[in-house]
Amino acid sequence: MKWRVVADILLFVLASPLLLAAFLYRSWKHAQFLSLATKPSLECECGRQISLVGMWRCSCGFTYRGHLMRICPVCGRLPSMVRCYGCGVTTKLPEPYHGTGD
Repeated sequence: MKWRVVADILLFVLASPLLLAAFLYRSWKHAQFLSLATKPSLECECGRQISLVGMWRCSCGFTYRGHLMRICPVCGRLPSMVRCYGCGVTTKLPEPYHGTGD
């Protein structure tokens, strides 16, 4: 019984740095998503501002007015990219952390 407790403590101490690193990575990714979800615009590579507020159409066909980073009420998806209408470049948007791995 005593060795079992010692082994559990040793495994916890060895795993703690890995668990901390995973937690910090997930927190950083989620902070990126939340930061973008509160901004009214995003800067393109060409220097133009891409508005994130306006009329949007989901890939399922649902059209809505508001912020781009909003869950579609019909299909439950978030947009994964946005296009600059000045230069035509698409920018990948950060995804929220769901707990299923990256």
